[in-house]
Amino acid sequence: MNKCTNFERHKMHGHDAVELKNFWEKAIQGQTRQRESEESRLSKSALNKLRHEWTQRLEGRAKLVQAHMKKQKEQMALLSTEAHPLPDKTVA
Repeated sequence: MNKCTNFERHKMHGHDAVELKNFWEKAIQGQTRQRESEESRLSKSALNKLRHEWTQRLEGRAKLVQAHMKKQKEQMALLSTEAHPLPDKTVA
């Protein structure tokens, strides 16, 4: 490479820095507004309420099914002991 090569440096003037700063501030403000708008939309959405209601319904249904299964097992245990009475040891 030639030792005499002059590399020109890009000079940033004061007004360029201000313009760049304003550009990024506007970009950040726009993103902030968009994020706040999305958060507001989600908070007003009925989806979370519906999910909560369905979760409660499913939990209630699961409890009913478990109670029913427990009752069936108890009934089956009673039937099995009634169906096979223990031999009476007092009769000779």
